[in-house]
Amino acid sequence: MKKSVLFNTVAKKYAMGYIIMGFFVLVFLVSGLFENFYVSSRYSRATSELVAVNRLETAVNDLNDSVNLAYLYLSADGAKAYDRGAGNVREEITGIEAQLEQRFERELSDACNTVKTYIEKSESLMENLGEYLNGQKRRDADYTSLEQQYGELQEVYGYVNLRFQNTYTAKLGTLRAMEARLDRLQRYTAAFQLALMAMMGLICSVYLYKVIREVSGSIRKMMAGVNSMRENISLAEPIQVGSNDEFDEFAGAFNHMIEIIRDQMRKIEENADIKERLAALEIENLRIYSELQKSHLNFLQSRINPHFLFNTLNMISSLARIENADQCAELMEITATFLRYNLDNISKTVTLQKEMENLKDYVAIQEYRYGGRYSYFFDVDERCLDFKMPCMILQPLVENAIQHGIAMKMSGGCVWIRVFQTEDHICMEVRDNGVGMTPQQIRRIYEDFENNGSSGMHIGLRNIYHRIQLFYNGHAKFEIETMDPGLKIVILLQREG
Repeated sequence: MKKSVLFNTVAKKYAMGYIIMGFFVLVFLVSGLFENFYVSSRYSRATSELVAVNRLETAVNDLNDSVNLAYLYLSADGAKAYDRGAGNVREEITGIEAQLEQRFERELSDACNTVKTYIEKSESLMENLGEYLNGQKRRDADYTSLEQQYGELQEVYGYVNLRFQNTYTAKLGTLRAMEARLDRLQRYTAAFQLALMAMMGLICSVYLYKVIREVSGSIRKMMAGVNSMRENISLAEPIQVGSNDEFDEFAGAFNHMIEIIRDQMRKIEENADIKERLAALEIENLRIYSELQKSHLNFLQSRINPHFLFNTLNMISSLARIENADQCAELMEITATFLRYNLDNISKTVTLQKEMENLKDYVAIQEYRYGGRYSYFFDVDERCLDFKMPCMILQPLVENAIQHGIAMKMSGGCVWIRVFQTEDHICMEVRDNGVGMTPQQIRRIYEDFENNGSSGMHIGLRNIYHRIQLFYNGHAKFEIETMDPGLKIVILLQREG
């Protein structure tokens, strides 16, 4: 059966759940935005209409004030103000008529028509008033005609105000009805959104529960198959997941791996020679591991218990600080650092730089001990500082040089530590000007190395030799040379690459 590409991974299954959730959230947001947009647009339109009516009313009132100023006080400023006011009124009427073309309202239309009538009569009055003031008409009958026109104009102005009141009443009624409709819309929208959220929670919960149950079922089947293989790989049944995702692919790969293992087991059973070689190789690996463990054990047994000594030194250092014995406290801290390095890195690979720092701590301890009787010289090539090596290789060599080489000197004892690189090796030398060794003594040390002797002599040197041979698979060199005076020990470690 062809697999569905849409749900062929666990990630896609979860992603589909999030897509469903996102769809509901989007619908929720869109409904809220639509409601806000609709409500704000209706309120904005109603507000703009009221503002336009108010502007028209204000313009008409200003225009009537200009007529009163021109007629009652015969003011030229009133005539000029009338011209400006008439233009404003016409402009406002034009804007309102544009609104009426989109949505007709009887009260607003009547108000505009009444205002137009007012403008016509006021223009006639202002024209006759101008002729009268210019002397073209100075008869009493003419003035009586102006009075009659002014009275009719004010009567029309009263109708204009009445129309505006009717318009405001209608607008306020429309606003109240709109508020009621918008309130119902908000309630319906809130109910819809709550129902939408409940539906989203239900659908997402059901879908994700199905996905989680499917994933959990796949894991249980995988674990059952693994346990069956662990009990008896020959009788283990193939894992059948059928989830059409990564677990299905993993189950197929796992079944294929079991078949490969079974095939290899059959080949091993059919070939006794391979079995014997594997057994011999396993025995050899166990022997090498045993030798390594024994070497580590000997190395640890050749030292004072670092845990106990480290805790004791910390206690002594704190006591010395309290008693203002700063030099004693400094010695304790150096010793604690030295032991911490010994404890933390005994089974680890360290860089030559860390090994040198630890060696310098040891030398500082010896200088405190012997009071400057001996001198120590370091010559280390900085290119070798990143070289990886076993822990505690150089310190036992320096310790050996002090105890067996220059310990009997009251002064003038020197130890040289030199590290440099050749084309294929990292070379480490520790030399002293002490009593040295005879060729017979050096030969016995080499024999002790080869026979893995258990004597109490030169335990540190023997541990170093065996550890570097195990670490570098027998490719390390350990050489002891007699000098005049003193002794030099050289270790050659193979460089990587």
